Amino acid sequence: MKQIINNNYLKSFKFLSWNEASTFLKNQKTLKSLSIEDTFGDNYYCYVCYHSLTGEKEFVLSFSSDESEDNLIFLYWNNLLVLHTGKNIFLIDEFLHIIVSLEITTPLIGLYLINKENLLILEETFMRVINYKGEIIKSELFDLIENFSIKDNLLSIQTSEENKIIELT
Repeated sequence: MKQIINNNYLKSFKFLSWNEASTFLKNQKTLKSLSIEDTFGDNYYCYVCYHSLTGEKEFVLSFSSDESEDNLIFLYWNNLLVLHTGKNIFLIDEFLHIIVSLEITTPLIGLYLINKENLLILEETFMRVINYKGEIIKSELFDLIENFSIKDNLLSIQTSEENKIIELT
């Protein structure tokens, strides 16, 4: 199944060695390519982005990770691509420049677009709200989150020690 977002769809390729991934990348005919070198892992991923209507290659993105593909996250945020590789979250612009790389300190629960300007990054013991430039505008450390919910831009977090409500702006 093709999932089309912003008139693009991604096709994934997984390799077990850097040599295989490197050969694949060399054979791609595209002007826009980004190989993220600051990633480490036993799995080598290449994602080819195609135009949804014409099928033309838009760009190629590659990185390595110890995560299974099911745990990786791609999020289109206006003209940004937000990529979770297991250890980092990258904000990548439409020219394939990395705007910011944020290290994940505990396992990621998920990402949530608050509005057009802000993104929530929720980990098991940490939350950050970042703006479109990758600047952290709010952050907080918790005990292990046992339960959480979001309603009306309020994040409710329950830990063994406390219940906390945070306004997401």
